[in-house]
Amino acid sequence: MYGSNPFANAWNAGSGQSTWENSGPAPSVFGALPYSSVPSSLPGAVTFKFTSFSPTILNCKVIGPRNETYFRVVTDAGYTVLKDAQGSNIALLEWRDRPTVEARGLVTKQLVGQWLRLSTDMSHRFMVHNGIGYSWRPHDRFLQLSIAGSYDVLARVFKTYDAVVLELTPYAIQLGLLELGVLATVLLQCGKSID
Repeated sequence: MYGSNPFANAWNAGSGQSTWENSGPAPSVFGALPYSSVPSSLPGAVTFKFTSFSPTILNCKVIGPRNETYFRVVTDAGYTVLKDAQGSNIALLEWRDRPTVEARGLVTKQLVGQWLRLSTDMSHRFMVHNGIGYSWRPHDRFLQLSIAGSYDVLARVFKTYDAVVLELTPYAIQLGLLELGVLATVLLQCGKSID
């Protein structure tokens, strides 16, 4: 019949027993559905996993779609370099008393604390790209990126048991935030003082 559940008559609601012959007790459904230890992803998001820490995110691979290496993070002698899949340098971090950051064509050399400026109430960080202000804010288990003043999530970062994950919406990639999102993730998850 239209609008009825064909399985509804199979269970006797009063006893929890099947009305089909030769049936035992009703099966338990507790634990039958998969439990995801990884939060559901942003709709349409592109996922990048920071893996193969050696020993931290400051030396790792960034794996993207089709399980391909999109970036590498390499640290040596007080410098961290973000490299693309072809090995070209994308960004440079210099670890001094006050660390600096620069990214070719994206970020002019400046203090990391200026590029990822801490809000006065210390609840989030701001960054600017192409004249647009963005905000990185903690929310539940995530660091979320949105245009300043908006609650629309463009990207988010979270940790799993063996990786740091960056999810970027197609709109974030369209805004040119792929490399900057990877760079900010490294800085925000490295455990070093960035101010």
